[in-house]
Amino acid sequence: MNTFICKPFFEPNTEALRFLPEGPRVLQNFSQGGDPLLGWVAIQHTADVLRGSLNVLNLATRTNQTFNLPGSPGFFAESTREGVVIVGLDRRFVLLDLTNGEVSETGITVTEDTRLLINDGIPIPGGLLFGTKHSDNIASLYRFDCETRQVIELVDKQTCSNGKFFQADDNGPTIIDIDSDPKTITNYRFNPTFTEPVASSLIVAPESLQAFPDGLRQSADGLSIVVAFYDERAVEMGLAQEIRLSDGKVLSEWIVPGSPRVTCPEFVELDGKVCLFFTTAVEGMDDEARAMAPNGGTLFYAETSFNILPDVPPLVPIEPFLP
Repeated sequence: MNTFICKPFFEPNTEALRFLPEGPRVLQNFSQGGDPLLGWVAIQHTADVLRGSLNVLNLATRTNQTFNLPGSPGFFAESTREGVVIVGLDRRFVLLDLTNGEVSETGITVTEDTRLLINDGIPIPGGLLFGTKHSDNIASLYRFDCETRQVIELVDKQTCSNGKFFQADDNGPTIIDIDSDPKTITNYRFNPTFTEPVASSLIVAPESLQAFPDGLRQSADGLSIVVAFYDERAVEMGLAQEIRLSDGKVLSEWIVPGSPRVTCPEFVELDGKVCLFFTTAVEGMDDEARAMAPNGGTLFYAETSFNILPDVPPLVPIEPFLP
């Protein structure tokens, strides 16, 4: 098994931005002088206030731009309009223009249940795949269909629908979906109309996992996934693993020094090498845990054994989100 040690890349200068960073994505439809940019969400800035931000980190200069949002962002996806991203905010979708910081309502609501919040999500051909979260097992996995502008519930009775991997073949769509609290990483096969699962199986036994699985990214060949683990204990080191989908075997590990609450990976080309970036958080840490995690909330990077980057995600059509 390969083992890599992560290095700090960017340390947010406020506790607000360290609280709950998630969902890093290399931007492909927005530029600042040609430098590579990494977008990421700060889901909320404090434990008491459900407001956060979308951030754009310049990987060349290591400078970060923050766009404060009127709610809690679970994820973002780039649209076909340059510089405009779709943000899952609280229980609805909004548009954020990265050129001027303007937030526009779309009129698209996921749920009226105020107990729920949109969580992690990804763009897929023709729409979005995303989840919600709530500790009472009332969250769900959803698909937004751009053609019909419908929000379709795919899997219910979840706690914290998190990292996702979508692929489709002649047999229909398949989704790898993490539900963090029960520690499940599940492979779902869906019917041809992509409205309900027809089969499901666990990638690994939940009891074998050392901490809560959080975000994930798939490898270029689609045969494995890199999973970030959120360790709520007062420990020093964080962990991410490459897990083979066929049998659940761990192929590689990334150790994250001084930051145990690792939230999400992202593949990035850095200095000609395929690297991984990891967001980490300080959410919920008491004084003891915080003292053991001096790098909490830092964005890390590490080398990998991969030679090829995964395909970039599709740009989401802007038209269904325009008022």
